[in-house]
Parts: sequence; C-alpha cells; structure tokens
Amino acid sequence: MRIELLFWICIYSWNYAQCLIDHTGVDIGYSCKHDTECKAGNGGEYSKCNQDLNICICTINHLGEDKCMHDSDTYYRVCRPKTLDIEPGICTLECSPKGTIKWKENQDWYGEIVQPFAPFILDKKTSVCYDPMRALNSVPDGFEIKMSTIPNAGLGAFTNIYIEQDTMFGPYKGTFDEDTESAEDSGYSWKIDTREGEDRADIVWVDAKDIALSNWLRYVDTPINAATENIVAVQHKGEIFYQAFKSIQPGTELFVWYGETYGEFLGIEKFDSPRYYYANPGYVGGSCEAEEEGSHCLYDKNTVCADQTCFCIPGTHFRAGMCTSDETLGGICARSNGETCKHDKNAMCQRGVCICKINTTPANGVCALDETFGGRCVGRNGENCLLDNNTECVNGICRCRYGTTGIGGVCITDETYQGRCIGDDGEACELDQNAKCLDSLCVCKENASAINGKCQLDETLGGKCLSKDGLSCTMDEQAICYNGICVCKKGTTDVDGKCITDGFLRGMCMEGNCLGPNLVCDTESNSCVCQSSHFPHAGKCVKE
Repeated sequence: MRIELLFWICIYSWNYAQCLIDHTGVDIGYSCKHDTECKAGNGGEYSKCNQDLNICICTINHLGEDKCMHDSDTYYRVCRPKTLDIEPGICTLECSPKGTIKWKENQDWYGEIVQPFAPFILDKKTSVCYDPMRALNSVPDGFEIKMSTIPNAGLGAFTNIYIEQDTMFGPYKGTFDEDTESAEDSGYSWKIDTREGEDRADIVWVDAKDIALSNWLRYVDTPINAATENIVAVQHKGEIFYQAFKSIQPGTELFVWYGETYGEFLGIEKFDSPRYYYANPGYVGGSCEAEEEGSHCLYDKNTVCADQTCFCIPGTHFRAGMCTSDETLGGICARSNGETCKHDKNAMCQRGVCICKINTTPANGVCALDETFGGRCVGRNGENCLLDNNTECVNGICRCRYGTTGIGGVCITDETYQGRCIGDDGEACELDQNAKCLDSLCVCKENASAINGKCQLDETLGGKCLSKDGLSCTMDEQAICYNGICVCKKGTTDVDGKCITDGFLRGMCMEGNCLGPNLVCDTESNSCVCQSSHFPHAGKCVKE
C-alpha cells in the first residue's frame, strides 16, 4: 500500500519529476532532461527545462548572481564570466553560448562585433530574451532561407543581392562543446583551435544544431564541387567567421565546405577546398606576422593584421588586389551616377564605383585635373602645363619641374614651406627663412605660422597675432591685429611685406602729393619716390 501511494505521488508530482532520482544541478544554457535539474542549478525556482531544446532556461527576465530574477532587480558586475560594460546593467535571459553575459539594455543577443573586416554583413538583431526561432530571425536583409539545391541537404542560405569578394559574415553562433564525437555527429559544428595565450581546453567546438542558440549561418550548406564553393571559414579571436572568397551574384546559394564527414553523409566526393590565404603575405587576404597584430600589413596601409591574416580596414574594400578607400578613385561609392565622390572632388560615382571626371586623369590613386601635376597635357615636351607653372609637359603628362617635388598631389618648390629641403634638421630653408628643415621637409619655425602657403613670423605683417582686434602687433608697430592676423594700420600700405606710412618714401601718394622732403609722387606706381637730384638712403632722400 505504501509503495502504491509513493508511485501515485511521483506520477502527479510537479512536472512529472522522477522522484527516486537524485538530480544533479544543471546551469542555465546547458543540456537537461527535467525541470528539477535546472532548479538545482544556478537558475533556481524561476527556471525550467525547455522540452523542445532540452536546455535550461529562465522563466522570468534575467539571470542574476546565482538565480533567475525579475526585471526590477539591477546588478553591478554580477554576470558571469564576461562583462561588456562596467556600468550597472541588465543581464541576459538564459543561454548565451559563452555563459551569461552582461548587455546594455535592448542590445542584440550577440553583442557588438569588433570589425577588422570590410565589407561586413551583420546578422539582423534578435531578441535578448529567449527566441525559439533565433537562427531564422537573424537572417540579414537581402538573404533568404529556402530548400537547398543540394539533394537531401534540407534548407540552404541564398543571397538576393550582389556580394563582393572578401565580404565577411558572422560570427558563427552556437553552443560550445568539448566532446569531439558529439560535435562531429551534429553536422553543424566548427572546431576552434586554441591560440597562444588562451586559457581553455585544447579542443572546443561551436555547435549550431539548436536554432534557438545559433544564427542563420547554420543553413549555409556544403558544395558538391570546388566550382560551386563560394565561402570559406576563418577563425578570428576565438570565433568562426565566413568570408566570400569570390564575388557572388544575386540568386546564388552560399556554400562552404564542412569537411569529409558531412560530405560523405550527402554522398559528395571529397575535393580540394580553396585555402583562405589566396594572396601573398603582407597583402589583403594573405598572412602577416604575429608581431604585426593590430598594425597595417607590410604592403598595404589600408589593411590590419588580425589573427595573422590581412584584412581591409573599415572604410575600404578589396579591389584589384588592394584595399581601396571608399569614395576615392576605384573605390565604392554610395551616390547617384554623376555625383562627386566624397573624398575626391575630381572623381564621380558611376554604378557604385568612383571614376575620373571628364578632363581629369588617374594619377597615384587620385583623379588629377588635366594640365596640372599628374594630369594630361597637350604641350610639347618641356613646355609649362597650362594650369601649373611648377610643372612641365613630358610625353603628354604633367611632371614636376626641376627644383620642385610632387608632394600631396602638388608640385612644391624645394626649400619652401612644405617643400623638400637638403639641410640638417633645424637649419633654415634657403627660400623661406621663416621655415626650417625637419625630416627633409620645410616646416614653419616655432615663432612662425603657415599663412597662404608661406611661413610668416608671428606678430608681424601677415602673421598670426594674439592681441585683441585693433591693438598693435608686438613685432610691428605699424600693424594691428584683425581677426587673428596682423594687417597694416589705416594710413599705411603694405609694400613688399612691410607697412609704409602713406605720403612718405615708398608709401602711397596722398591725392598726388607726398609729405616728406625731397619726395615726388610717381604717377605710374602712385608711390612716393625721391626727386631726380636725390637718392634713397636709410629711409630718407639724400642729395647725390
């Protein structure tokens, strides 16, 4: 009788738990069979075992320090094992693949991705809370999930937009598994290699078999041959990303080679998959050295070395073997046909790519105006280019004349501001005494500033001033400060860089008259000069 009573108590007990079994506690996000396991884990009384996924989840909003908790509770750095911000915030509901992670309010379940890649297609944001259809809900705009073209492969991922070579997707999301056998049996797993400095098991797999704990990349199928493969897997900072190793046309199914096991399951014969390192070391797509991590790769300043691989930095895209800056010659543009590209006034957007406008020529990565440095010219060899006196026409192209150097797309006279110099650091440049040589380039001295392409002494005519408007400049009593620049006072005139009082030697005539002795007004120049029997000396006219 007592045995029969115990039996019926077990049958009608909460959630049909197996009374006679001592359940080990299971934490949120891990495999379970019974609610009792989850309640004995870190979820506490507000947790249960999801019967569709066999995963412990919270039945209310957040996982706190040691149990599932309500929305009204706030926490400070209590979420394990990683925090994304240091301010008090909200913790995730249930099963982040790496454990419970602290998020900003309303942030996507996957957090923010650090992007050393370009271009990069992000998942569509999904709920922070439990989403049984997360993988399907994460499909980005321009893509769709439908029946694969591979027999017996189930659903596949298709693009409805053009995808450039080198485009990145990811990261590939799922739960972590250290059991190689179960991971391989899943058919949705990638092995993540342990890199130097990482403190974790030697073999870790990311398994995307559960659609509630993964993203849309789980639907990318394996190809039947090398010709149809268009995606490769790349490991970066402990996660797997997908990358298009060739351009992909709209309407195409995405394919990545998962390995021999999955291929055999679908009856696909083994073939050689393309390696990710399809470029030379030091160039985009190629390898880079560990000591270059975080810096640009050896042969392309628009790259960054990440995980010993060269990627294009944001704001650039892979074109013609290099990472080309957007909105510049050869780069992509987001404007209507004929509109000027954002970063090159001589280039225009045409079908999404910057090309040179009429009367301009491609030169050193920019569009140069014809008859200027780098542009085309119609003159004979040695003749001045029409729009730049520092250039000469050489075989139909404007080149810098002797004594000038092409810097920043312009021919600048040597030994002048921003031009080339041959002196030691600190020596005055020969053609601009207010400039000094530094690293073989002329820069303004400490008491001078660049004004209209020339170094002007501060507090002198044409130079910068610190006084209030109307006050005299400290280095020139004939000049006053106006809008931060020294200009000649009223009644004086700028003559060869110096303020000269009107009516006096070298000054402007005053209604045809001069005030100083032995001065006459030169009607051609309208300036005061010495009369014919005198000559200028020390600012005065003296008799011969």
